[in-house]
Amino acid sequence: MAPDHRLLILSCSERKRSEPDLLPAIERYDGPPFRVLRKFLRERLREAQSLDIFILSAEFGLIPAGHPIPYYDHRMTPGRAHDLQPLVLYKLKEILDGGRYHELFISVGRDYLQALAGYSSLIPGGLRLILSTGTQGRKLGQLRDWLYGSPPMLRPKQDTSLKKGHARIRGIEITMTSQQVLDVARQALVEGRGDPVRYQGWYVQVDDQRAAPKWLVSQLTGLPVSAFVTGEARRILEQLGIELVRV
Repeated sequence: MAPDHRLLILSCSERKRSEPDLLPAIERYDGPPFRVLRKFLRERLREAQSLDIFILSAEFGLIPAGHPIPYYDHRMTPGRAHDLQPLVLYKLKEILDGGRYHELFISVGRDYLQALAGYSSLIPGGLRLILSTGTQGRKLGQLRDWLYGSPPMLRPKQDTSLKKGHARIRGIEITMTSQQVLDVARQALVEGRGDPVRYQGWYVQVDDQRAAPKWLVSQLTGLPVSAFVTGEARRILEQLGIELVRV
């Protein structure tokens, strides 16, 4: 029988639920990747049946997502990764020997990757391997895209170059056409204001340059980029008719 399952290996997160009772690992860990994962499992019940999840834990090694664990505080270090590596590779070989996987997605931190050192020698022929890389925001986007099979859909682009949009953030009203927004962006780029290239998951194309959504909203409002989050910036720009592009 041809392999029909996908395999996900995700490193544990520093953020954890603090309940004293044992919780399944996928519930205990509460960092952003686990929230994305749990949302997928709720929304895509059918696809979830063909997804196996293992978590690389600094405390417990490579464990199934449903493995019950207590609350703990133990960070992965190079020394701990070195100690765990033989057991982690042994467990990974055991998992892969079943021959049920056609795709493997690994999203772990740098120290966690040391605990997986040598994993490539265990990958059987025909198994597609994806290793998530880049910033935390980029890795989160890669995980989301892999789980769902495609980037999230943006609102259909409309011809809003002459139609004014309306948005509000932190008590500041913005009423502009998309063309006016891009003119502000162009002027800010010419004058070298702020840091437009500090984007992670999304950007706005301004002529031949990419610009961070938070940077652009900062230029429109005068607010510092620390005053709001990327999700708010995306919402504001969409309301003003600006197209956002996934990295």
